[in-house]
Amino acid sequence: MSENKKRKRNAIVLGVVGLASIMGVATTGLVIGTSIGSKQPSSTENIKIDWAKFAREKVSESGFNFDVTFEKGVLAISGLAKDEKDRHNAFEAVKNAVLDKIKSEKLGDTSGVLAFENAITLDGKKVDNVPDAASALGEKPQAAACQTAYNTLLDGRVINFNSGSAIISPDSQSLLNGLADVANRCVDYSVEVGGHTDTKGDAIANQTLSENRAQAVADYLLGKGVTKSQLEIKGYGESKPLDTSETKDADAKNRRIEFKVEEKAK
Repeated sequence: MSENKKRKRNAIVLGVVGLASIMGVATTGLVIGTSIGSKQPSSTENIKIDWAKFAREKVSESGFNFDVTFEKGVLAISGLAKDEKDRHNAFEAVKNAVLDKIKSEKLGDTSGVLAFENAITLDGKKVDNVPDAASALGEKPQAAACQTAYNTLLDGRVINFNSGSAIISPDSQSLLNGLADVANRCVDYSVEVGGHTDTKGDAIANQTLSENRAQAVADYLLGKGVTKSQLEIKGYGESKPLDTSETKDADAKNRRIEFKVEEKAK
């Protein structure tokens, strides 16, 4: 393969690992890795702006009394809201103020802001929420920025399937919606959605299950506006284990969904 093609096919791999069955629901843990040589943008090192302080000021100016933290590139607004309207308005006020600041200062990927999280509770109860990583991408994100957005969303979050099936659990919809938002910003890159299983059971059945689960994830993304030409679906069955030690932990690692993002050929 020529050097140009090698550069074009510098794949970014999102490993989706760890599948545990809990009360009849299989939980797919998402752990992300990048290919050798991929550049990570938006480092939180050497950030010139104190985003937590800036955001707190904007919260106060908007007439709300919420706290803001900034960790691992995620700007999280927390506190107790009396209703959904206040919760929504406070979050949008902070997010828009930060995005305007990034734009006016021409910070781009150097801002360090990777996502916005609405952690404000209602009546003391946490609201099901996934950070907004798509808004931080900008209009024409680079491949590495898309990788970072996926990493941020998938950090500590899981996609659930019904045990032994390709039916996606409803509690994974928020996460998939966030992933779809990122995919719709990253339209310049093709994405392989690959399913993998452990070595337990029949190999042919495992192959079929891996294909069906990959297709189920892709179908969900398509339903959220991701273009069919952007996605490639593959089932690998049990052919590519991450861990061959044949332990329960190894099986959990090997049952996974992987996203491989690479630049489209010119």
